[in-house]
Amino acid sequence: MSEPRFADQLCTELLKVLGTADHQLETVLARLNAIALRPLGESAWTAESLSRALRQDLALPVASQYHYATLVQGRGAHPARATKREPRRTPEERAHRLLRFGLRNQWYCVAASSEVKDRPTGMVRLGEQLVLWRDSTGRVHAMEDRCPHRGLALSVGSVAGDTIRCIYHGVEVDQHGVVRKVPGLPDCPLEGRKLLHHYPTVEHYGAIWAYFGIEDGEPPELKLPYELTDAHWSAEIHFDVWPGNYHYIYDNLLDPMHGIVLHGQTYTQSRGPHTDRVQVRENDGGFEVFREGQRGVNLDWMEFVESDGAYYVRVEIPLPPSAGPGGPMHISFYVTPVDDNKTRITVFRSRRVVGWEKDLWHFLYHRKLKAIFDGVLAQDLVVANALPPWPAQENLYQHDIGLIQMRRKLERLAQMQAADLGLGDY
Repeated sequence: MSEPRFADQLCTELLKVLGTADHQLETVLARLNAIALRPLGESAWTAESLSRALRQDLALPVASQYHYATLVQGRGAHPARATKREPRRTPEERAHRLLRFGLRNQWYCVAASSEVKDRPTGMVRLGEQLVLWRDSTGRVHAMEDRCPHRGLALSVGSVAGDTIRCIYHGVEVDQHGVVRKVPGLPDCPLEGRKLLHHYPTVEHYGAIWAYFGIEDGEPPELKLPYELTDAHWSAEIHFDVWPGNYHYIYDNLLDPMHGIVLHGQTYTQSRGPHTDRVQVRENDGGFEVFREGQRGVNLDWMEFVESDGAYYVRVEIPLPPSAGPGGPMHISFYVTPVDDNKTRITVFRSRRVVGWEKDLWHFLYHRKLKAIFDGVLAQDLVVANALPPWPAQENLYQHDIGLIQMRRKLERLAQMQAADLGLGDY
């Protein structure tokens, strides 16, 4: 029997065994030994053989040790962005622009670690052109994607040790946006000058965050969800870019009543009544949105977390016994505007598992559960493709109090930032 086919058969049998809701390792081994399927090259299932089978050809995610002080790069003052001169905007106009493209003074999840390799990587986030690259130690840096000489995109250049080199004239810039070398003109006046805006970065759990600040100085610490820092939790990560303004993504994430309709035929989402009322409850780090009549049934609880300059939404999804031990799946959503009509989503799917349960979670995820979870997102994507340009003409009702709470929060913060902004070209 080929190994891929063996893994598929093992997954099928495990779903049957786990469906009995007895998730003790001894019970699982006994039930596996009661069927004809045996571990490759062995006569019986043991804890060791099961662990080997679950880990076969499976690269488990690594939760790297997270140190803010050593991972934050590029502190210090930055020059004003070189943008086309425009008429000075009023605070109201600046607030509207912030709402369209995303608030500042925040950490945003901008890329997957796998997207930034040995060459510069260009991207647009919050309407700004960025280039991400790794230095000689492998640390990731982010700055404006333009050469300070003639404005050519640095993302089409190359990495030269601890600098990024422009493909046009070879000008080299370091991670702080300081010109380090102009090879065609020794002692060029550009050398030693900080001419590009840089973005402090943090890399953790297969993802890269960048800080979009409007003020000089050190950014606040990026506080990650406990699911990504606690050794008792283990996560899988999913990235995508969706059409539509980022407001629509928050609207969807803070709407518990759409689950039983849009996702009603998917996995656990058919459970529970179709009618209910929704409540909002504020807490220390944001607010919760939940159905009055149920908890732990389907998509019935979510939390907006405001954590010192980084926003995310936590959703709790109950899973059936066949999905194994670990309790409900927690999903942490990071929402990052690309521009005013595209949004990057980063999705961490986590369960509280250790030891063999952790191996089991990742094995079932890749063999069975990922396709189901991605199918739910695909249904949300159908909605995203059908929405009009933001803002839409709407008639809201009681179920929409979560998204109303979120919109008011964003509007209030945008007005505060617009009043403080000294950038006449923003």
